Amino acid sequence: MTRQRITVISLVSLLIFGLLLGGKLVYENKWLYGSLIQKSQQIPGVLSAEVVEQQGLPEMMINTDQITNLQSSSQQLRNISGKHPIRLVDHRTPELERIFQEMQFAIQEGMVMGNFTQMKETLSSQADQAGVVLDLTMDNEAIYLTLNKGEDQLLSIIERHGQGVFLPSIGSSSLNSYQ
Repeated sequence: MTRQRITVISLVSLLIFGLLLGGKLVYENKWLYGSLIQKSQQIPGVLSAEVVEQQGLPEMMINTDQITNLQSSSQQLRNISGKHPIRLVDHRTPELERIFQEMQFAIQEGMVMGNFTQMKETLSSQADQAGVVLDLTMDNEAIYLTLNKGEDQLLSIIERHGQGVFLPSIGSSSLNSYQ
């Protein structure tokens, strides 16, 4: 009789565990992630969003198209992402990447030294010389940089305190090799 009870209790426990685990997976994949994706697509300039696993960790992959206010869009994404870090996928070109890399010296110096006015002047000058349109804003959380040239756009959110909310952006052309 005792063996039968242990067997029945074990089977019922496994069944309950399986139902709870299955419910959690359905909740995350259908309701939670679906809600995140739906809300993010209501932000101007966001084409699509999905939660993907990279190296065993989930992140929100946001495909963009001509975001006009990166600071506002990023704040909206931060509010709906929950605990998931966010990676923006933009439409960058090698030329925009090269210009952005050249700007890194002024950006890093501005962050370390705190001379943000000088940083903005230097970046504006570099953008003008390269023939690109620069949109640069900042708040207590991050520096928001957008480079535009024609239909191409490079987005970068440089966190000031290393919060880990925003991961480095990537270009849509390198998306296949990233995943």
